[in-house]
Amino acid sequence: MLKSLYVSSFVIIDKMKIDFQEGMSVITGETGAGKSIVIDAIGQLCGNRSSASFVKKGCSEAVIEGVFDVTVTPQLEAICQQLHIEADDEFIITKNIQSNGKSQVKINYQSSTHNALKLLMPYLIDIHSQFETQKLFAQKNHILLLDEYAKDELQDLFLDYQTQFQQYKDIQQHLNQTIQEDMSDEQLDFLKSQLKEIEEVSYTDDEIDRFEEELKILQNYEKMNACIQNFEQLMNNGQGVLPKLKEATYEIQSLSSYQEFEEPVESIQNLYYNLLDITENILDTYRSFHFDEYRFNELQDILFKVNRLKRKYGFTMQNIQEYHDELIQKIQTIENREEYILQLQNKLQQQEKKTKDIAMQMHHIRKKYAKKFEADIHQELQDLYLDKAIFKVQIKESLMLQPLGCTDVQFMVSINQGQDLSLLNETASGGEISRIMLAIKTTILEYNSIDTIIFDEIDTGVSGKVATKIGEKMKKTALKKQVICITHLPQVAALADYHYCIEKKSTDDETITSIHLLDSNQKIIEIAKMLSGETMTQEAIANAKKLLDA
Repeated sequence: MLKSLYVSSFVIIDKMKIDFQEGMSVITGETGAGKSIVIDAIGQLCGNRSSASFVKKGCSEAVIEGVFDVTVTPQLEAICQQLHIEADDEFIITKNIQSNGKSQVKINYQSSTHNALKLLMPYLIDIHSQFETQKLFAQKNHILLLDEYAKDELQDLFLDYQTQFQQYKDIQQHLNQTIQEDMSDEQLDFLKSQLKEIEEVSYTDDEIDRFEEELKILQNYEKMNACIQNFEQLMNNGQGVLPKLKEATYEIQSLSSYQEFEEPVESIQNLYYNLLDITENILDTYRSFHFDEYRFNELQDILFKVNRLKRKYGFTMQNIQEYHDELIQKIQTIENREEYILQLQNKLQQQEKKTKDIAMQMHHIRKKYAKKFEADIHQELQDLYLDKAIFKVQIKESLMLQPLGCTDVQFMVSINQGQDLSLLNETASGGEISRIMLAIKTTILEYNSIDTIIFDEIDTGVSGKVATKIGEKMKKTALKKQVICITHLPQVAALADYHYCIEKKSTDDETITSIHLLDSNQKIIEIAKMLSGETMTQEAIANAKKLLDA
């Protein structure tokens, strides 16, 4: 459940903290007071796109934080493993939106991404808005709703299908690319010439490094020679460092008989012999070098070819080797083109059959659940005073494999007795569509593990006994789920366990929205306003009390 929501500097909200409870909560307020802004804030936690317009005027950033108590299901645990976050029984989701429109996301105080929110949040919260209701008009969404209803039996199979379908598409794409590729004799000759060019320079990166170091020495041989000559002169001639240091050691040798001088005298002697060894080592190393013009030209030629290959085929010899392996594969493919294409076609047929078998299993499950879904929706529609309505799930097997299987799903409806089945947007009014979507939602909610559902003004276009029945449906759902409802209907508000009111106050400089939890007397006043408008009457107060006592 959503335990708390903190919003700061968001649109017209200065600071707002709402502590939610289990059961059914409603949020009411005048049109324009900011009810939709609260839903927008929660939507930001669900990964919706950010905008600089969300940051309150004069502020540097907006902050939204939601604290969720959750039931860790195997599905949620799998998502958390995928996102490399701990599957805890509490999630703290934070989003900061900068005044330039950029935003930062944190999950349990660890930096994350919008894509992570889009993967995680559907397991924590379901926001049902008028926009969601409009999705009923798009046939592509019908299969998603049916699959959510059949999720317990369908989910593992669907995950397997996704893996197999992706493999099928990969093989299909590879086959198409192979068929479309240039496999002429000219192309074969060109690839072979590239292969020959690479194989003529078959060195490792370590070997190239040694070649470059050797060439560097040969290129600087004259400078090195002059340096060594000067060094040897300074170290070994009559006035050089070594003779002078040796002479100094003889002079100080007599002091070694005194205990106080024994150690420093020995150190000077060691210094002389160490310096002598170092000097001889440097000179011996230099004497091992000699300028070989043939080797110099050979190294230049090798490195010229290597650098040319790097420019053409990759930055390192490892890259070039990888391209070398690709060339061999391409050459073999062209030389055995017909056989290779036949192998791919056979592989594609085998993968298609494997994928189709899983798709057909899913198709049969959908057909089975479609009948049960129709029956459950029919019962819900009767409860919502659409007792003459017929809801039908049309299922057809598609000829082509699709991302969701081989099933086409379409919802059809007949609102009035004797009326033919037709598309939802052809016969149903706005209020009827709202009730149909509520029926679908409440049916599906029985079968999922989401703890929190938000209804955002889905009761638009209804009133009277229908409004009361919608409220009762939400109240029933709230026995198992946390329900948060934005509503204009007093019949719905009266059924809430907790009633929050949003108010907007304007000054000369700014407009600020605030929210507070109503006590029993405040509930009566708020519902009376919803019944009669700003003009409060005793009759409205009496009706409000009656609704609350019902």
